[in-house]
Parts: sequence; structure tokens; C-alpha cells
Amino acid sequence: MAVSALVSVEEYLNTTYRPDCDYVDGEVLERNVGEQSHGRLQFKIAFWLGKQEQIFRFRVLPEVRLQVSHNHFRIPDLMLIPLEAAGEEVVTTPPLLCIEILSPRDTLTRIWDRITEYFAMGVPVCWILDPIRKRAWSVTPDGHMAEALDGVLRANGIEMPLAEVLE
Repeated sequence: MAVSALVSVEEYLNTTYRPDCDYVDGEVLERNVGEQSHGRLQFKIAFWLGKQEQIFRFRVLPEVRLQVSHNHFRIPDLMLIPLEAAGEEVVTTPPLLCIEILSPRDTLTRIWDRITEYFAMGVPVCWILDPIRKRAWSVTPDGHMAEALDGVLRANGIEMPLAEVLE
């Protein structure tokens, strides 16, 4: 849903939105956020991954602007970036992993649009988690979507047990 008329990239980058919004071809787009189940899961994943930062040499970022193409900026719920990208205020280096947490109003089309853009910029894997149904999937650029039926999400050598983050 657009929250304003068409705006330039410069205006978007110099405007504060609460909560922050995606930007696609001049449109400022609201994101589905605000439910406790979403926020709690985001916190627990960030906390769990934060303990892995030194081991795997990445940085965990919640809700930071990611420039996926010239006129597209997305805000993943969480992303892992390589340490060499740590100085980028707006991340332009492809993250090692993007994580999306479903909200009740999310649709598969909206989520798929987002992760397709992540893959186009070079992200090697995305995780999608559903805090209500307590399910999670790993998605790769070839379109393979695998549910974590064994209770573990995997990416780049990281193995996150769902029991530690899903309440």
C-alpha cells in the first residue's frame, strides 16, 4: 500500500518513516509490522544470531535499508551482512542471508516479490518464518523452497534450531 505520492530516491533516503518503508520505483510502500508475535520472533532470532557473529564473521541487522537495485530499497526483517559491508549505512553489498517473518496480512506474492529482489542482487539464501503456525522455510535463488521439517534452518554453515526461537 502506498503511503504517499511518487517520491525521488533522494527524498526517500532523506525522510524518516515510522516504521520504515520499502521504496519501489518512486512509491513508498508500507510494510506489515507491529504484531507482538512478529516482534518477539524477530528479537529472538536476532539474539540467537548475534551470538554467532564472531564465529561466522557477519553482522546481524534488523530492519535496515537494503538497496536491491537502482530504484528499489527493501527492509528485510533481519539480514546478515559480511563484515566488509559493516560501514554501509544503506546496505548495497549482497547480504549473506535475508530473513522475513510473516505477519497475518502478508501474502505469498508480497513475500515472493521481496525475496526475488534479494536473489537478483546476489543474496544466496532467504529464510521465511511464520510465528503463528510455528513453521519455517529456506528458499534459494533457483526457487527451491524447503520447509525445516527437522526443526533446523540452515544457511552458510549456520544451523539455527527453531525450538530456540519459536515460542
